[in-house]
Amino acid sequence: MIEALYIHIPFCDKICAYCDFAKVLKSSFSRKKYLEILIEEIDSLNIEDNSLKTIYIGGGTPSCLTLEEIEYLISYLNKHFKNVEEFTFEANPESLTKDKIKLLQKYGVNRISLGVQSVNKNTLKLLNRNHTNKDLFRCLNDLNELNFENFNLDFIYGLPSMNYQDIDNCIEIALKYKAKHLSFYSLQIEEGTKFYIDHIQALNDDTLRDMYDYINKKLALSNYQRYEISNFSIPGYQSKHNLTYWHDKEYYAAGLSASSYTFDKRKTNTRSLTKYLNKNFQPYVEDISLKEQEFEYLMLNLRLVEGFSLDEFKERFNSEFLNNYKNEISTIKDYIEIESNHFRIKNEYLYTMDNILLKLLKD
Repeated sequence: MIEALYIHIPFCDKICAYCDFAKVLKSSFSRKKYLEILIEEIDSLNIEDNSLKTIYIGGGTPSCLTLEEIEYLISYLNKHFKNVEEFTFEANPESLTKDKIKLLQKYGVNRISLGVQSVNKNTLKLLNRNHTNKDLFRCLNDLNELNFENFNLDFIYGLPSMNYQDIDNCIEIALKYKAKHLSFYSLQIEEGTKFYIDHIQALNDDTLRDMYDYINKKLALSNYQRYEISNFSIPGYQSKHNLTYWHDKEYYAAGLSASSYTFDKRKTNTRSLTKYLNKNFQPYVEDISLKEQEFEYLMLNLRLVEGFSLDEFKERFNSEFLNNYKNEISTIKDYIEIESNHFRIKNEYLYTMDNILLKLLKD
């Protein structure tokens, strides 16, 4: 049974310098029409009643929608999907008001992912972010005041101007406001972004590795457990929806450029908002062969600290992992461990997982 639904809201108040997701300035097109068609698309998925366990509304910037627009969407979701355990809404500090938080609570949203990225004002300017630290503190105070317990803070490290004090400041704020979940992503320069056009470069690999180790050690001392290469949580607050992806389970998706994985097929909607508003979703459909499924299962599950269950692998692919990959495993034996019938990359080598995967999945 498919238990997860991703919903894409492409609208933003401002386009960030590093972002390559499908997005448009919110004044450019009819948001209400987009939401109407979005709901039609969700209806067309024929999701089984009460089957969903997680919903994730991402973007773009979902919080840039008006109160009325947000209510139009989440009231529909609340009405049709009653058994959702984790309902996440992405937001930016400048547009997540106290009234919007109250509205989200009213309709069952119980997790917010807040795009902070940095608390250094010069870095925020470089990123072309639309918020200030004043916006952030107002937003965090609102969340605490309204007893909105489960929220994530997103940060980026590896920017050319970044130092270790910046990292300390980010962690200090997370601790002060009792964030249950943190994501620290290294800067990636994607083609077509402003950073790419302006030839902005991330810090060198050695510095990135040192920063990552520093973040990991600091968070471990503060009761945040790393459970995925870039994600940390207080015990019991892992992202259930994102674990759907990392466990390589199937999920529905709706919206501009949204990509679903259902019944061994991946479907990705058009990135053209004009086409989407004309209900011309033009999904690119890709059949995922059993060999490709196996590759993706290993690639995704090995991002997790716990790795994957050998029994689950056998049940899913009808083969013995340790036998099938015997030769490849011998080349990476110093970097992996098998414990409680789980195959995993050792903690100290998780950051270098790409190189390990190249050797394991060389065919």
